[in-house]
Amino acid sequence: MNNSDHFLQAFSSIERFLRLKVNSDNYPSFYQLVDKVSMSNSVVKAFKNDLKEYADLRNAIVHERSDGHIIAEPNDRAVKNIKHIESVIISPPKVIPKFQKSVALVQKDASIGDAVKLMLEHSFSQIPVLDNGIFSALLTANTITRWLGACVSEEIFSLKETPIQKVLEFTEDRENHKFISRNTTMFEVLESFQAFESRGKQLDALLITDGGKQTEKIIGIITVSDLPTIIQVVE
Repeated sequence: MNNSDHFLQAFSSIERFLRLKVNSDNYPSFYQLVDKVSMSNSVVKAFKNDLKEYADLRNAIVHERSDGHIIAEPNDRAVKNIKHIESVIISPPKVIPKFQKSVALVQKDASIGDAVKLMLEHSFSQIPVLDNGIFSALLTANTITRWLGACVSEEIFSLKETPIQKVLEFTEDRENHKFISRNTTMFEVLESFQAFESRGKQLDALLITDGGKQTEKIIGIITVSDLPTIIQVVE
C-alpha cells in the first residue's frame, strides 16, 4: 500500500466513527460531522482543525485525478499523524492505569505537622484530607503558607498540636479540586485544567475514583506537574 492508501484507510475509519457518534439518518458533510461531534467529544475537539485539513486532502486524493493518476500524495508525516489521530479518537488513552497509585491521605483531626512531614517526604504540593474516611478537602502548600503567615504575630504556635482542620480555614478557594472517574480520557483532563483557568481559578488536583464520586476511594491523583506527561501522550 502506498501513502494515499494508508491515508484513506485511516480517514475512512475516522469518518465511520464520527457517523456512528452522530447517529443521523441524513448524510452531513465531514466538516459538519466534526463540528457536531466535537461539541461532546474532547478528542475530536482537540484535532478539529487537523481533521478538516485532512478532509480537504482526502478530497484532493479521491476526486482530483489526471490521466487516472492521483494528483495529491500524502507525505509520511501526514500519514503518521492521521494514523495517530485515528488511534486516539477510536481508543483514547484514559487516566487509569497510567495514574493509578496508592494516594497518601490524612485525617482532618491529625496534626498539621503530620501532613507537612508527608508532603516533604514525597515532594507533594497537596494532599487529600479525610473526615471519617470520606474526602473532606484538599490541603495545599499554599494553604499552609497562608496559615503560617497568620501565625507570625503569635508568640507560640505548634505544628504538632494544630489540627489540619484549623489550617484548612485558611484555604483561599475550596473549589481547588475535581473528582473524575477511572474512564476519564487524557483529553478530558486537559479540558478540566483549561476550564478552571478560563474561570480564573486554579485546579490543584484531579482526584480519581471508580465512578468519579467524592464518597468513593481515591485511586489516583493528577496535578499540574503531570500535564507535560499527558501532553506527550496525546500529541
